[in-house]
Amino acid sequence: MRVALVIALAHRPTHDTRVFTSWAHLLLTYGSHGLYAHVDTVDHYPVNYPPGYALLLGAVTTVFGRLGTHGSDAVLGSLLKIPAVVADLALCGVVYAVARRWVDARQALVAPILAAFAPFTWPISAMWGQVDSICATFMVSAFALCVSRRYTFAWLALACAVLVKPLPIVLVPLLAGAQIRERGFSLRSLAGPLAGIALAYFAALPFAPTAAPAQTFRWLAQQYASGQSLTDATSVNAYNVWTLVGGPVRDGTLLFGITLHTWGWLAVGILTGAATIALGKRMILTASNSVVREQAVLRAWFVVLDGTFMFSTRMHERYVLFALALTPLLWYCGRLERAVAVVTVATFVTCVVVVVGLYEHHVTREIAAIPHLLAFVNLLAFAAMVLTLFRTPAASRAERQSASRKSPK
Repeated sequence: MRVALVIALAHRPTHDTRVFTSWAHLLLTYGSHGLYAHVDTVDHYPVNYPPGYALLLGAVTTVFGRLGTHGSDAVLGSLLKIPAVVADLALCGVVYAVARRWVDARQALVAPILAAFAPFTWPISAMWGQVDSICATFMVSAFALCVSRRYTFAWLALACAVLVKPLPIVLVPLLAGAQIRERGFSLRSLAGPLAGIALAYFAALPFAPTAAPAQTFRWLAQQYASGQSLTDATSVNAYNVWTLVGGPVRDGTLLFGITLHTWGWLAVGILTGAATIALGKRMILTASNSVVREQAVLRAWFVVLDGTFMFSTRMHERYVLFALALTPLLWYCGRLERAVAVVTVATFVTCVVVVVGLYEHHVTREIAAIPHLLAFVNLLAFAAMVLTLFRTPAASRAERQSASRKSPK
């Protein structure tokens, strides 16, 4: 299905595909160290993605270069979609592997079917040509490694995700909290984070102007900052809290002396801290049941990712994909979680149809009530997931009640 879409749209490139094609030509012309020093020919911006995607860009341009004179921008644009398509398929394998820890092989097939066909990955990868699913697949791989207690590899997978898109960095406290809760804190527990930092250094090395570690990390931080500075709107079609309270405005606007951008990240910080504490408590209460414990980790990851989309400013509509990538696994957590998964996918699809299919192509005029309704529904679904994370697990309640009945009066 994805390959068919890539072929069918080869001569109808989206804006993102044209930008990535321009970046590929910059890489072919100026080499890796000149890539970030020049602007593209579409938006006239410097390359503003972290070096993880630049490495994939280099692999694709190498293949394209071997095509010689037979290559064209249509071919290059199609090739640039292939890593995201491969990531989509890899996501199916990862969610199946996790689901097999919880249910039998037949029931576990639901997860890869949802990952393959639910309309939240293939519109982004095969149609838009964006790379969010690459980041999402690394992120879900980090989750799979976390619940299987292979924490060093989980840190490396999360580092790979952040090197493609920065948003999954909000998961660092959850991963660290789970590792400390399971194994305690020691110098050995620093191996994973240090390995992730080393991976970031070596990924940046081909593109940074110098190999000096301090200057390389300073350059890397500048790339993340430049990507954030492309917009200062509270919402870019994100249908989140900022859409619910009013239309998009500059997030530098002051509220009680603090910018809206800062308020958004304060909300995310509080949510992440509370989720990390709640997860630690749930891991203690469910220590005897590995499935319940692993699903508690899943809920915490989903809440933080969805909460980041809901409260942070400068969110694009597709950034909810990082939470949506976990919905095939939410299917196994209960009826409420299943409903949240369906609602979150449905609001995303409606958003894509309304914004991309109708408003941007001038099929109909913009209807203000639609984004407000979507934002309200998204907020309700998010609130439901927050309740499932912070309530006492049914399994632990039953265990405590059983223990109280057995104890002598």
